[in-house]
Amino acid sequence: MVILHDDEYYRNRVPEPDLGALRNFRRFVWNPDRRQLLGRSGKEWALLGLFYFCFFTVLGSLFVLQMWISIDYASKLERPFFLYSGLTPRSYFGSNFPLFRQLNFDSPGIAFKPNILLAKKSPIIWVDNSSANARPKRYVEALSDFLQEYNKSKEKYNTFTECNDGISIGSSTRTCFFDIETLGVCGQPPYGYTDPLQPCVLIKFNKRFNWVPIPYNKSSHLPENMPHALQKIIQFSNKFQIWLWCDGVNNVDKEHIGEIEYFPSPGFSVQYFPFVGQPDYLAPLVALRFKNISSFRLITVECSLWALNINKNAQNALDFQIILGEP
Repeated sequence: MVILHDDEYYRNRVPEPDLGALRNFRRFVWNPDRRQLLGRSGKEWALLGLFYFCFFTVLGSLFVLQMWISIDYASKLERPFFLYSGLTPRSYFGSNFPLFRQLNFDSPGIAFKPNILLAKKSPIIWVDNSSANARPKRYVEALSDFLQEYNKSKEKYNTFTECNDGISIGSSTRTCFFDIETLGVCGQPPYGYTDPLQPCVLIKFNKRFNWVPIPYNKSSHLPENMPHALQKIIQFSNKFQIWLWCDGVNNVDKEHIGEIEYFPSPGFSVQYFPFVGQPDYLAPLVALRFKNISSFRLITVECSLWALNINKNAQNALDFQIILGEP
């Protein structure tokens, strides 16, 4: 079958004569004989422009719709992210649709040291002289490395603010000195990892920007779910601090965890808050000394924070496991 075209079709396909490189390029830019710009007629450019206009309009609309759905979803989450106070949320969608919400988290976090990953990729504190993976020396070195910055802070003690114990002085630029000597035997090697084996675990308060604690005191109405032993301590204490309590997760763990000694006390003094990016700031620590934990048993320890502005319904407890001897 033969397809016939009009004369215009065949004229447009007649090869152009060679005019040399420069004149060929000038003819490509504008061909007065065929009235073409960059090899296309006005009609072709109009159709091409219409195509790309529709294409990018649809593409841009899909992008804007996807961003609108994502930001609207994120803005309705309970705690998608936090924003340092002082930063003003901005939005191109108006004040009723902020890109970021100013959130007031009720659950600051804590971490524990030493948290060495063993060969099985587990953060269990396993102390056993017969195993290369669990020799006490590894934990002594890990704690010494962690406390190195705290030891260095002694050398520049004069750059810190004198803070009264348990009283927040309210300055947003202060840096209170944390003296690791208050950690007792848990502030110096071997940290209880030699005979008699009474291992120390350091609990570190994670930096939480511009968070000011509201502590329980002896005149506070204490929550019913607060451990009874901690309630007694608070009722006879004059300290102003975020209270810390650690115990076994279940009854079996509680039975074998033994006595836990806290250095300097079971809590973080309010003098170290708020953190607002102060130079040389070191997070406060509490040392746990397991005085008579049962050997050859894997025990799960749970530590929780207690303050009036800490939401106990949130998952803010710290869990770790400890075992002395061969598991």
